[in-house]
Amino acid sequence: MHYSGILVVAKPLRVGDCRRQLENLPGVEVHYCVPETGRLVVVQETADVEGQEKGLRRIQALPMVKLAALVEHRIDSEADAAVGLAREGG
Repeated sequence: MHYSGILVVAKPLRVGDCRRQLENLPGVEVHYCVPETGRLVVVQETADVEGQEKGLRRIQALPMVKLAALVEHRIDSEADAAVGLAREGG
């Protein structure tokens, strides 16, 4: 699994609507929100890096989003270990 931490800046008067839209996207969770500044911290979970890129573009395209920036990207280490073992024949 791929996990991304994304900083989203929404129009302050529309942050509630933006949060609802974000929470309706597949694999997206809002973990922190500061309504006064319109800032939200979002975690996105997808199966692959292409899904991460597509998801970030989808967030950036939301009408109430002023900015959406990738802050962190991680790959689940257990999945990486399984892939490595498969490649080694173990």
